[in-house]
Amino acid sequence: MFFNQKKIYCTLLLLGLYSSTASSAGHVQTHPPVHRNGYGLIQAGGSWVHQGQAQHINIDGLIGDDFTVTNHTDENFLVGLAYFVDGHHTKLFDMAYGLNAYYLAKTSVNGYVIQEGLFKNLSYHYNVEHFPIYVMARAALNTKNPNYGLIIDAGIGPNIINARDFKESPLDGQTLPDNVFSRDTAAQFSATAGIHVKMNRVFHDVPLECGYRFFYLGKGHFYSFTEQVIDPLNTGNTYANALICGLEMET
Repeated sequence: MFFNQKKIYCTLLLLGLYSSTASSAGHVQTHPPVHRNGYGLIQAGGSWVHQGQAQHINIDGLIGDDFTVTNHTDENFLVGLAYFVDGHHTKLFDMAYGLNAYYLAKTSVNGYVIQEGLFKNLSYHYNVEHFPIYVMARAALNTKNPNYGLIIDAGIGPNIINARDFKESPLDGQTLPDNVFSRDTAAQFSATAGIHVKMNRVFHDVPLECGYRFFYLGKGHFYSFTEQVIDPLNTGNTYANALICGLEMET
């Protein structure tokens, strides 16, 4: 793991509670929000991606092969870039709308090929990259503490799935791998939601926000080089959990 998830979750929860309740001792001074035209976000973090689907692949003239999955979850880094325009303002929260693009770096799926439903002679491996782009809406909750805030956001859009590097390997040293599936790129529906603690005075008054994000990334696939293989190999419905931080750049 990149970091201890449990400790970070606890830290984010405590900061969120503190930002919503804390005030200076004695007289409480209100701090009205400063309204801007917009702001950018540069984001980075770690993601844990769940993907891979056990399935039967039909082959013309044969019984077909069963593909099992030995690991569904893999982890890697992610980066993101966003731009938001300030929207509706109330006493409780400020709305913003914009675009947010991410790159979820390569993660892998491994499993076994059971030929004709009988012989486990091969293992297989493939890699997947994700490039989701979202139309976002976010609400920044107005708190009593000028140093901290809480942001909740959600978005929908396409995810470009790059499924590649399919490779079979013999388990017995004798069986010849078929390697019949080709690289494929597909656009699928995707959605995301997140909750973040915003720290307003971190790097020379440049705000930093850190939090948790959930991704639904859709389903990718590999097509066969030969017409004898009837079915595509699917990656299954893909989900990701991420811990992410972003620097806010005012424009």
